[in-house]
Parts: sequence; structure tokens; C-alpha cells
Amino acid sequence: MEVGSAVVARLSRGAVVVAGAVVVVLVALAGGYGYHGDELYFVAAGRHLAWGYPDQPPLTPFLAHLMDSLAPGSLAVLRIPAALAAGGTVLFVALIAREMGGRPRAQLIAAVSAAVSGPVLVPGHMLHTTTVDICLSAALAWLVVRVIRTGDARLLLAAGGVLGVGLLNKYQIAVVAVALVVGLAVIGPRRVLRSRWFFGGALLALALWTPNLLWQVANGWPQWEMAKLISERGGNDVRLAFLPLQLLYVSPMLAPLWIAGLVRLLRTPAFRFLGAAYLLLAAVFLASAGSPLYLFGAYPALLAAGALAVDGWLERGAAARRVAVGVSLAASAAFVAPLALPLVPLDKLSVVPVVELNGLTAEQFGWPELTEAVARVYHGLPEEQRGRAVLVTDNFGEAGALERYGPALGLPEVYSGYRGYGYWGHPREGATTALIVRPAAKAEPPRWAERSCGELRVVARTYNGQGVENKEHGGRVWLCTGFTASWAALWPEIRHLD
Repeated sequence: MEVGSAVVARLSRGAVVVAGAVVVVLVALAGGYGYHGDELYFVAAGRHLAWGYPDQPPLTPFLAHLMDSLAPGSLAVLRIPAALAAGGTVLFVALIAREMGGRPRAQLIAAVSAAVSGPVLVPGHMLHTTTVDICLSAALAWLVVRVIRTGDARLLLAAGGVLGVGLLNKYQIAVVAVALVVGLAVIGPRRVLRSRWFFGGALLALALWTPNLLWQVANGWPQWEMAKLISERGGNDVRLAFLPLQLLYVSPMLAPLWIAGLVRLLRTPAFRFLGAAYLLLAAVFLASAGSPLYLFGAYPALLAAGALAVDGWLERGAAARRVAVGVSLAASAAFVAPLALPLVPLDKLSVVPVVELNGLTAEQFGWPELTEAVARVYHGLPEEQRGRAVLVTDNFGEAGALERYGPALGLPEVYSGYRGYGYWGHPREGATTALIVRPAAKAEPPRWAERSCGELRVVARTYNGQGVENKEHGGRVWLCTGFTASWAALWPEIRHLD
């Protein structure tokens, strides 16, 4: 792998075609199944635009707001940024392979391996902070690799811009950036860190991030509280599963490729820091009981380097090796695509283990049915009660669903104490009737309702039509009447992050 050569392989047209094909496929299938609960929340957050939220920075809610403004209520349009980000990740993986000296065939292998991987297809199907985060992490790795190959340190300013935008999307990219810097500081090439452009890029990233930082400071750093809750929720079970799940989530068929990429990076002096950064990230997330998905942003470099290793293996072997590589990539597509995309018919979801292997799929069902169940109860109330009724939900998915589908069914305003919703205000004083929506796992009513409602009883259950076992399948709707407390006084108790 030559670094600093005046000649570098041209960008593979095949890789560009693969990246474009990923975008087309994701856009074409974007309307399948339904909204994920997080997407409903992002749309709601976009209607309350701010420089921050208790659980995320502002970029993804802004994108959700932009798409929903262009085509209100269109799930397919909402997911266009996710499809573009997924295609961008594929392209950046190919570009990293190119900067490492990969020929067009190596770049094509890199693009295809990324296109049929879990880190691209699973988050690429829906608008999520992770989708954009992986794309920007890949762009950051590409810029650093290009700086090392070309010696053009000015690109570090662009890297700072990418990092700054990434910090406005998800703080995960900060951990990736720190791992890259530590790898460069310990292993080299250290000249990158001595450049004035490195400090310029760092200052640019900080400048872009500052509005969100100020929001966090002004609101008592709720994101820090969120991080602690997530870490405490993880525990030893997550640690034990962390490494084995890397093989499953990326794709078992791609494991030989990215492992070969890791070995190749560790054996290549110029890019050894990338391998070290991956190992450091794995150790940090393992120690902190982080989600196995947190490591997704570190795979672009490994897939790119693995493609070079596979390309060299093909060069030294017979035609049977090309068949083996093709079969492996096709098998990865056959494994990942049904888990990531809405390809399994609804009546087969109880047979094919999609939900068991990809929990994100489960939360794409039941939102219209939940809203209809609440609407039946609401319209069954006496007219006088309906005029003083509000909807209060346990989580943002339920609240977002009622906001999305409720107006067409004549439902009143929706409130929740969960995360961002807790910052957007409480029900009006004088609202003496509340329909309280709770997920299946919470069989009891909230304590504040037990103390504040004159009468409290279950009036409906929520189920999805597909029998998918998700959080809301089997949930309860409680009718609270005779509410006499002050919503403003109760709201600090009702607000919660977890």
C-alpha cells in the first residue's frame, strides 16, 4: 500500500453506481411498514426547533422538519436524507480504499461490502441520528487518510467542519474523532497533529458545536444524564454480547473481510492508527457497557482496508476465488436486506425472525392502531368531558403517533413528560380529564395519576394488526377523571428521561 504516491487509482465508476443503487433502493422501499417511534419524535421535535434537546443535538430534528414541511405526512420523503446518507457512506468507504491505494476493483469490493452491511442498510432505512453519524464518521476518516496520502494538511479544516456538523447530529462522532487523534498521537504519523490546520479544524468544530453546547449548559446538561442512564442500563449482559454481536450486526459473511482489514491496517505503518482507533473504541464501549451499535462508525476504514486485502487475494488466486467473494457478498445481501428493509410480507413476520434480529423493525408497527384505540375512547366520552380532555403518554413514540394521526380523528392536544416532550409544556390548567397511554411493560398507572385522579381505570388496550411484539402491543389506555391537581405543579414529577 503506497502512501504519498503522485499517482492514485482513479475512482471506480462501479463504486459510484453501487452508492447510487443503495440510494435508489432505500428511497423505493422507504414507504414500507411504517414510522419508527424515533421518527415520529424527530418530526415532533422539528416543530419545536432548538439548538438542543435532552437526548440529542438538533440536526436530525431539523432534517425531519424540512422533509415534513416539503411533504407533510409522507414517510417516503421523510426518509430521503437517510437514503442519501447511506449512499454517502458507501461512497466514502470506496474513497478510503482509493486513498489507501486501492485499484478500481478494490474500490468496487469496498463499495459492495458496505452496501450489503448492517451499518449501511439497517439505519439507512429510517431517518435516525445513527444514519447521519455513520456517514459523517466515514467522511472524517476519508479526509484524515487523504491528508496522510497527499500531505495536504488544509483538508484538516474540512475535517473540522465535518466533525462540527457531526456534533450537531450525535455526540458519538466525538468519540471517533478522539480515537483517531489518540491513534495518531501514539502511533503516528504525528506530523498531522502538529499542523496549524489541525488546530484550525478543531476550532471550527468547536465553533459549529458551540450553540448546542450553550443549550446543554443552560438546561443543566440533560445529555450527560442520558449518557449515565444508558450506561447503567447496559450492564454485564451487554458487555458479554458486545463482541459477538459485531459479527452479527455487520454481517457474518463480511466478518472475514473486515477482520482482514483490521489486520492489514495494523500491519501498515501509515494507517496503523486506524486499526488502533478501532481497538480503542471497542475497548471504551465495552468498558462503559455501550450499545454494540456504537462501533458502527469505526467500520468504514476496516471495510475499505479489507477490500484491498481481498483484491490482493483475488490477484494471487484462481477464478474460484472470485466466485467465493461474489457468493459471500451475495449471501451478506440476502442476510442483511430482509432484516433491514421492509421485504418480508406482513403475514410472515411471525415466522421470519426479523423482529428478533433487528429490534428497530418492531417499532414500525401499531401507531395508527394505537391512535384509533384512543380515538374510540375519546369520542365515547360525554361532550362536556371531551371539552376538558387531554392526552398524556408515557413515551415520545406514543405522543408522536397521536400527533401524526390524531388530528384526522379529531383528537385533542397531546402531552408527554418523556425527554423532549417534557420541555415543551404541560397540559392546560382546567383539563380535568386525561387519557393516559402506557406501554405493555407498564401495567400499573403512573403514580402521579393515582394520587391526582378522582377515578382511574383501564378503558382500552393497544394492539397492532400484525401481532408484532413491540412496546405498545398490549399497552393500556387509562381514563383519568376528576383531576384536581395543578399540571404545572405535577409536571416536574411527570418529566422523565428513561
